[in-house]
Amino acid sequence: WAHFFDRLGFRLVLTPPTNSHLSATGIESMTAAETCYPVKVSHGHVKELIGKTRYLFLPSIITIPTPEKDETGFYCPMLQANQYMVRMALDLDERAILNPIMHLKHDLSTLAVELGEQLSSPLGRKRRQIRDALEYALERQSRFSAALFERGRETLDDHDPEKPMVIVTGRPYNLYDERLNLRLGQNLAKIGVAALPMDFIDVSAVDLSDFSSMYWGLGAQILRTAKFIKGRPYYFGLHLTNFSCGADSFVEHFYRYIMGDRPYLILELDEHSAVAGMMTRLEAFKNVIENAMSKLQARPDRDLMVSN
Repeated sequence: WAHFFDRLGFRLVLTPPTNSHLSATGIESMTAAETCYPVKVSHGHVKELIGKTRYLFLPSIITIPTPEKDETGFYCPMLQANQYMVRMALDLDERAILNPIMHLKHDLSTLAVELGEQLSSPLGRKRRQIRDALEYALERQSRFSAALFERGRETLDDHDPEKPMVIVTGRPYNLYDERLNLRLGQNLAKIGVAALPMDFIDVSAVDLSDFSSMYWGLGAQILRTAKFIKGRPYYFGLHLTNFSCGADSFVEHFYRYIMGDRPYLILELDEHSAVAGMMTRLEAFKNVIENAMSKLQARPDRDLMVSN
């Protein structure tokens, strides 16, 4: 979105990385029923920006792009509705909010029309300018995704194929926020566990037809990644989630089904979680992986088939 607004002549102002102050502010601002921790934190980030920008960009993102056209690709309802909850909780001035409803699964032309109808007037830009900015931003996003996949390929190619690799699944607002994930990547490295987030792996070609009714876009990506893990004997899964995540309460059942007897860890965190407790679970998971590796390497049929 920084590229989109920059192309239109606006500068996107970002909040600092999530910290204890933003977390506490968000929790104190909540008026809705119990939600997951990321929704609470989002209230703190929005409150941090009040009065510091011309507009607050609070979109309702309904869907994400999907590998197959018949997939629904929906975001969770809390994310779809978050701008409404934030707006009421913080008593925001609606004139200072840009809150387009977006279906990112749409093709460029349809998405451009959708955004043009909602943003052209408040931004004072023609619809053609909106389309050009969107096309530019999507192209930059495509290049970024390709760079992630390339880095992921390099990482996996350079990794010793007979040593364990942990693939971490989860939602991006958990995986890459060091307050929400309690510096999971650094803590895995501290105990000598090689790990890679799922967004570095292109799993679009993985067949998910046996879960044809998967409603959630990120849920489908998580399950595709689980299948990718299961098809490789020395790969193991770590799924990062939150307490009160309604979507994951369904997805986790399918994740467990796919992983079968392959060791995995489902790590649930919230505002009450602490590094010490997480480290205990990570160290126990490392021991389980080491035991599994010993059994695998002792088997005469070590050269197992690899599938998608």
